[in-house]
Amino acid sequence: MSTMSAEESGMRHRHRGRSNTITSYHAPERPNWQPGAEPGIDTSADSEILSQLKAKCDINIFDFSIEDVQHTKATNETLAACIEQPRDGTCRWISVNGLSGDVIKCLGNKYSLHSLAIEDLIHTHTRTKVDWYADHAFVLLTLQKLVRLHQHKGIAGKCDCLATENYELDEKLEHVRSYPKLSPRSWWQWGREKQSALPRYMDQNMDGKIDEFVQAHSGVSEDSPIKPIRTLHRYESAQIPEHTAFMEKHSVLASEDLAVSVEQVSIFLLDDNTVISFFENSATDVEVPILERLQSTETMLRRSCDASLMLQAIIDAIVDLAVPVKDAYNKMRKELQVDAMTNPDIRTSRALHIFGEEIDMLQNLFKPIVHLVNALRDHNSEPTPSPLVSLPVHQEHDEKNQPKKEAKRDRDGAPTFKRNITEIRKSALRRGEPATSVTITPLAHTYFGDVLDHCITMIQALEQMDASASNISTLIFNTVGAKTNNFMMILAVVTVFFAPLTFISGYFGMNFASGAGLAHSFGFFWVIAIPSLVAFMLIVFATMLWDNITDFFAKRGIRAVRRNRRYGQ
Repeated sequence: MSTMSAEESGMRHRHRGRSNTITSYHAPERPNWQPGAEPGIDTSADSEILSQLKAKCDINIFDFSIEDVQHTKATNETLAACIEQPRDGTCRWISVNGLSGDVIKCLGNKYSLHSLAIEDLIHTHTRTKVDWYADHAFVLLTLQKLVRLHQHKGIAGKCDCLATENYELDEKLEHVRSYPKLSPRSWWQWGREKQSALPRYMDQNMDGKIDEFVQAHSGVSEDSPIKPIRTLHRYESAQIPEHTAFMEKHSVLASEDLAVSVEQVSIFLLDDNTVISFFENSATDVEVPILERLQSTETMLRRSCDASLMLQAIIDAIVDLAVPVKDAYNKMRKELQVDAMTNPDIRTSRALHIFGEEIDMLQNLFKPIVHLVNALRDHNSEPTPSPLVSLPVHQEHDEKNQPKKEAKRDRDGAPTFKRNITEIRKSALRRGEPATSVTITPLAHTYFGDVLDHCITMIQALEQMDASASNISTLIFNTVGAKTNNFMMILAVVTVFFAPLTFISGYFGMNFASGAGLAHSFGFFWVIAIPSLVAFMLIVFATMLWDNITDFFAKRGIRAVRRNRRYGQ
């Protein structure tokens, strides 16, 4: 049996050197991760992930009691010696600004922080949540604040802001990315590359990918210090560089050189009245207002010396930092609304679309904080005795109120307590509660209600802005549609106006003289045209306005009936 060739059978085969037209998806890189790996990061063992985290951290240790407040500054090298010192106050707050492997390892070993919490700490895109462990709780949430971008606008590309004097800029970042020189053979390729190239401030290392951080002022003022921040679009989605670059360029806040900084905040609440917080860049924004409260003996935070209330103060400060973000977007919403009512166009519609996308991103980051606060308020587990305690707190007595000579012992000879650690944890598991010794005091529970009110108010404002943006978009399309209908109506009226004249002029313009009605003077044309035009227009306008005329008489009758009923006639 003979086989047919490809040409004889009429089949066409694809060329082997065909270019790949399908973009393959690459998952985001996660160092030292593989399916089925052991979860968590143990700080007592050598970890490659922790060794890769290197940053100069600003560490502040606050020990406070009713009598005094002690403030100690530490660095990466002096942290171990500082935390080994005896505590001077009833409550301790360790605030770390920056993520560094040596600092995380030092605090993790000192306070026996859980390995799963350490893993969530170093991965800066973890969801907002609270985890309860045996002797500490781990709280994770996102911080959003309004910052001013560090743009290069001055003479020769230099930034003219006040903070530049105290900030060392990389000379490579002072110039805009230069494109390759033109050549006669590749001018079309250069044009295509220029369209898809990223701005230099988004791709500092020139690798074709968007950098995770961008230089910006830590606040809205130009004299605030310059720090690397992660914008809203870079935090949510940076898989497609062109999309992120376009969204940041056309953001509603970009016209004022503003942006939303997003970072992850991790907080540990320990059962020994200690709070440890990890910030990426914005620890100062939270420390300053809380330190002012600690300096005054009249504040509830100072008088209570409660670690759970300190946790509430940190979360409350994080929520308050988002208020300027809400105000900035509300201002831009009103400006877009004015543009939509005065000059609706496709540019305003595009700005509204980007505005709605950013509002949705903010809601996705802020709504989980409500569940976080509710989880902290609903936590009512009972404290467990410390494992170091070997005797009961109250000695047992007999029926005659005399102390017993020896405590009861079990089969192994160990003293039996009425409620030891194992029984409490088993009972907590049976009730579905976390087996932990960390408690949220009633005072902190009350003040967490205030944080919950702030969160709900913020979410309601964001939802209202989102709905308003949708209404404004609908208004734009309705306005454009109404204008189009108006133009079409004018065109139709003009067409109807000239239709009788066109017909009559066509009749009198025939190229033959044998018609009986054509042997007349030129004025005879207007004698026939004007009455015909008036009659035709009256018929057309009567047809168009018939519904309006019937509605007018119906409304007039309704008003007469209401007037007669009002005066009792």
